[in-house]
Amino acid sequence: YQRRVHGTPSECLFFFVSMPQLKEFFYLANIIDYGRVVLLYFSLYYIDWRFVVLYTSSYMLDAIDGEVARAMNQTSKLGYWLDMVIDRISSVLCLWKVAGLVLSGATYWPTELVHPVAYAMYFCMIMVEIVAHGVVCYYAEVKNVHQKKLGHQYKIVRMYLDNKRILFWSCMFFEGFLLGTVLESCGAIPNNYIPHHWMAWSVISIPGFVFRALANLTRLWACFKL
Repeated sequence: YQRRVHGTPSECLFFFVSMPQLKEFFYLANIIDYGRVVLLYFSLYYIDWRFVVLYTSSYMLDAIDGEVARAMNQTSKLGYWLDMVIDRISSVLCLWKVAGLVLSGATYWPTELVHPVAYAMYFCMIMVEIVAHGVVCYYAEVKNVHQKKLGHQYKIVRMYLDNKRILFWSCMFFEGFLLGTVLESCGAIPNNYIPHHWMAWSVISIPGFVFRALANLTRLWACFKL
Protein backbone atom coordinates (compact mmCIF):
# COMPACT_ATOMS: atom_id res chain seq x y z
CA TYR A 1 0.00 0.00 0.00
CA GLN A 2 1.70 3.11 -1.24
CA ARG A 3 0.25 5.93 0.82
CA ARG A 4 2.58 7.54 3.34
CA VAL A 5 1.82 9.22 6.66
CA HIS A 6 3.47 12.56 7.43
CA GLY A 7 3.74 14.28 10.81
CA THR A 8 4.56 13.49 14.40
CA PRO A 9 4.13 9.93 15.76
CA SER A 10 0.90 11.00 17.46
CA GLU A 11 -0.41 12.42 14.17
CA CYS A 12 0.61 9.20 12.47
CA LEU A 13 -1.31 7.17 15.04
CA PHE A 14 -4.36 9.40 14.68
CA PHE A 15 -4.22 8.95 10.91
CA PHE A 16 -4.05 5.17 11.28
CA VAL A 17 -6.92 4.99 13.78
CA SER A 18 -9.20 7.27 11.80
CA MET A 19 -8.39 5.94 8.35
CA PRO A 20 -9.88 2.41 8.14
CA GLN A 21 -13.42 2.10 6.86
CA LEU A 22 -15.70 -0.48 8.46
CA LYS A 23 -15.68 -2.69 5.37
CA GLU A 24 -11.90 -3.01 5.54
CA PHE A 25 -12.15 -5.00 8.77
CA PHE A 26 -14.02 -7.67 6.82
CA TYR A 27 -11.69 -7.91 3.84
CA LEU A 28 -10.73 -11.53 3.29
CA ALA A 29 -7.03 -10.64 3.39
CA ASN A 30 -7.47 -9.03 6.81
CA ILE A 31 -9.54 -11.96 8.07
CA ILE A 32 -6.60 -14.17 7.12
CA ASP A 33 -4.42 -11.97 9.35
CA TYR A 34 -6.89 -12.41 12.23
CA GLY A 35 -6.47 -16.15 11.71
CA ARG A 36 -2.72 -15.71 12.07
CA VAL A 37 -3.23 -14.09 15.47
CA VAL A 38 -5.46 -16.96 16.62
CA LEU A 39 -2.86 -19.54 15.57
CA LEU A 40 -0.07 -17.63 17.33
CA TYR A 41 -2.18 -17.36 20.47
CA PHE A 42 -2.68 -21.11 20.70
CA SER A 43 1.00 -21.72 19.95
CA LEU A 44 1.78 -20.02 23.27
CA TYR A 45 0.64 -23.16 25.07
CA TYR A 46 3.23 -25.45 23.47
CA ILE A 47 6.96 -25.74 22.89
CA ASP A 48 7.09 -28.97 20.90
CA TRP A 49 5.97 -30.13 17.44
CA ARG A 50 2.54 -28.57 18.06
CA PHE A 51 4.15 -25.15 18.41
CA VAL A 52 5.90 -25.71 15.09
CA VAL A 53 2.65 -26.73 13.37
CA LEU A 54 0.72 -23.72 14.66
CA TYR A 55 3.55 -21.27 14.04
CA THR A 56 4.22 -22.60 10.55
CA SER A 57 0.51 -22.46 9.71
CA SER A 58 0.50 -18.79 10.69
CA TYR A 59 3.62 -18.22 8.60
CA MET A 60 2.00 -19.86 5.57
CA LEU A 61 -1.02 -17.59 5.89
CA ASP A 62 1.39 -14.65 5.80
CA ALA A 63 2.54 -15.87 2.40
CA ILE A 64 -0.94 -15.61 0.89
CA ASP A 65 -2.62 -12.60 2.55
CA GLY A 66 -0.91 -10.10 0.26
CA GLU A 67 -1.73 -12.12 -2.84
CA VAL A 68 -5.36 -12.36 -1.76
CA ALA A 69 -5.53 -8.61 -1.11
CA ARG A 70 -4.17 -7.78 -4.56
CA ALA A 71 -6.26 -10.40 -6.35
CA MET A 72 -9.47 -9.15 -4.74
CA ASN A 73 -8.51 -5.46 -4.87
CA GLN A 74 -8.60 -5.32 -1.07
CA THR A 75 -5.35 -3.52 -0.30
CA SER A 76 -5.75 -1.15 2.63
CA LYS A 77 -3.77 0.77 5.21
CA LEU A 78 -5.30 -1.47 7.87
CA GLY A 79 -4.05 -4.58 6.06
CA TYR A 80 -0.59 -3.04 5.64
CA TRP A 81 -0.24 -2.42 9.38
CA LEU A 82 -1.82 -5.72 10.37
CA ASP A 83 0.65 -7.64 8.24
CA MET A 84 3.65 -5.73 9.53
CA VAL A 85 2.71 -5.82 13.22
CA ILE A 86 1.75 -9.51 13.17
CA ASP A 87 5.05 -10.33 11.46
CA ARG A 88 6.91 -8.73 14.35
CA ILE A 89 4.72 -10.44 16.96
CA SER A 90 5.37 -13.75 15.23
CA SER A 91 9.16 -13.35 15.20
CA VAL A 92 9.27 -12.08 18.78
CA LEU A 93 7.13 -14.98 19.96
CA CYS A 94 9.34 -17.56 18.26
CA LEU A 95 12.56 -16.07 19.62
CA TRP A 96 11.11 -15.81 23.12
CA LYS A 97 9.83 -19.39 23.17
CA VAL A 98 13.01 -20.90 21.75
CA ALA A 99 15.27 -18.85 24.05
CA GLY A 100 13.34 -20.24 27.01
CA LEU A 101 13.73 -23.74 25.61
CA VAL A 102 17.49 -23.27 25.26
CA LEU A 103 17.74 -22.02 28.85
CA SER A 104 15.89 -25.13 30.04
CA GLY A 105 18.79 -27.25 28.78
CA ALA A 106 16.55 -29.37 26.55
CA THR A 107 18.32 -28.52 23.26
CA TYR A 108 21.52 -29.66 21.56
CA TRP A 109 23.51 -26.66 22.81
CA PRO A 110 26.30 -27.59 25.28
CA THR A 111 25.95 -26.31 28.82
CA GLU A 112 28.62 -23.63 28.47
CA LEU A 113 26.81 -22.11 25.47
CA VAL A 114 23.26 -22.26 26.77
CA HIS A 115 23.22 -18.80 28.32
CA PRO A 116 25.13 -16.99 25.51
CA VAL A 117 22.85 -18.49 22.86
CA ALA A 118 19.66 -17.73 24.79
CA TYR A 119 20.76 -14.16 25.52
CA ALA A 120 21.68 -13.68 21.85
CA MET A 121 18.10 -14.68 21.00
CA TYR A 122 16.73 -12.20 23.54
CA PHE A 123 19.01 -9.53 22.06
CA CYS A 124 17.69 -10.25 18.56
CA MET A 125 14.14 -10.22 19.88
CA ILE A 126 14.54 -6.70 21.27
CA MET A 127 17.11 -5.02 19.04
CA VAL A 128 16.29 -6.60 15.68
CA GLU A 129 12.59 -7.43 15.74
CA ILE A 130 11.38 -4.50 17.86
CA VAL A 131 13.91 -1.66 17.75
CA ALA A 132 15.44 -2.05 14.28
CA HIS A 133 12.18 -2.80 12.48
CA GLY A 134 10.38 -0.14 14.51
CA VAL A 135 12.89 2.61 13.74
CA VAL A 136 13.04 1.70 10.04
CA CYS A 137 9.23 1.76 9.94
CA TYR A 138 9.21 5.19 11.62
CA TYR A 139 11.59 6.68 9.06
CA ALA A 140 9.73 5.07 6.17
CA GLU A 141 6.17 5.91 7.26
CA VAL A 142 6.61 9.19 9.16
CA LYS A 143 9.75 10.69 7.65
CA ASN A 144 8.88 9.39 4.17
CA VAL A 145 12.31 7.85 3.58
CA HIS A 146 12.12 4.87 1.23
CA GLN A 147 12.90 1.69 3.16
CA LYS A 148 15.43 0.51 0.60
CA LYS A 149 17.39 3.74 1.07
CA LEU A 150 17.86 3.07 4.77
CA GLY A 151 21.32 1.56 4.99
CA HIS A 152 21.55 0.95 1.25
CA GLN A 153 25.10 2.34 1.24
CA TYR A 154 26.23 -0.81 3.06
CA LYS A 155 26.87 -3.95 1.03
CA ILE A 156 25.19 -6.28 3.53
CA VAL A 157 21.95 -4.27 3.28
CA ARG A 158 22.08 -4.23 -0.53
CA MET A 159 22.56 -7.99 -0.54
CA TYR A 160 19.65 -8.42 1.87
CA LEU A 161 17.17 -6.14 0.14
CA ASP A 162 18.11 -6.21 -3.54
CA ASN A 163 18.58 -9.94 -4.05
CA LYS A 164 15.24 -11.72 -3.64
CA ARG A 165 16.92 -15.10 -3.32
CA ILE A 166 19.15 -13.95 -0.48
CA LEU A 167 16.19 -12.26 1.22
CA PHE A 168 14.11 -15.42 0.89
CA TRP A 169 16.80 -17.77 2.17
CA SER A 170 17.85 -15.52 5.05
CA CYS A 171 14.23 -15.47 6.23
CA MET A 172 13.95 -19.23 5.77
CA PHE A 173 17.15 -19.78 7.74
CA PHE A 174 15.80 -17.56 10.54
CA GLU A 175 12.79 -19.84 10.83
CA GLY A 176 14.86 -22.99 10.23
CA PHE A 177 17.29 -22.25 13.03
CA LEU A 178 14.55 -21.65 15.59
CA LEU A 179 12.06 -24.33 14.54
CA GLY A 180 14.80 -26.88 13.96
CA THR A 181 15.89 -26.31 17.56
CA VAL A 182 12.37 -27.01 18.77
CA LEU A 183 11.93 -30.15 16.68
CA GLU A 184 15.31 -31.53 17.71
CA SER A 185 14.52 -31.03 21.39
CA CYS A 186 11.22 -32.93 21.25
CA GLY A 187 12.24 -35.70 18.84
CA ALA A 188 10.19 -34.31 15.96
CA ILE A 189 6.64 -35.74 16.11
CA PRO A 190 5.24 -38.78 17.92
CA ASN A 191 6.20 -42.27 16.71
CA ASN A 192 9.28 -40.93 14.90
CA TYR A 193 7.57 -40.40 11.57
CA ILE A 194 10.13 -37.72 10.67
CA PRO A 195 13.88 -38.52 10.68
CA HIS A 196 15.92 -36.84 13.40
CA HIS A 197 17.94 -34.47 11.24
CA TRP A 198 16.62 -31.33 12.86
CA MET A 199 19.83 -30.49 14.72
CA ALA A 200 21.74 -30.48 11.42
CA TRP A 201 19.07 -28.28 9.81
CA SER A 202 19.19 -25.89 12.77
CA VAL A 203 23.00 -25.65 12.73
CA ILE A 204 23.13 -25.16 8.96
CA SER A 205 20.66 -22.29 9.33
CA ILE A 206 22.78 -20.34 11.82
CA PRO A 207 24.76 -18.31 9.21
CA GLY A 208 21.53 -17.15 7.56
CA PHE A 209 20.07 -16.25 10.95
CA VAL A 210 23.16 -14.18 11.79
CA PHE A 211 23.21 -12.54 8.35
CA ARG A 212 19.58 -11.43 8.69
CA ALA A 213 20.24 -9.99 12.15
CA LEU A 214 23.36 -8.10 11.00
CA ALA A 215 21.57 -6.67 7.95
CA ASN A 216 18.74 -5.30 10.09
CA LEU A 217 21.11 -3.95 12.75
CA THR A 218 23.05 -2.21 9.97
CA ARG A 219 19.83 -0.56 8.83
CA LEU A 220 19.23 0.56 12.41
CA TRP A 221 22.74 2.06 12.51
CA ALA A 222 22.06 3.87 9.24
CA CYS A 223 18.89 5.38 10.70
CA PHE A 224 20.79 6.74 13.68
CA LYS A 225 23.20 8.48 11.29
CA LEU A 226 20.47 10.34 9.41
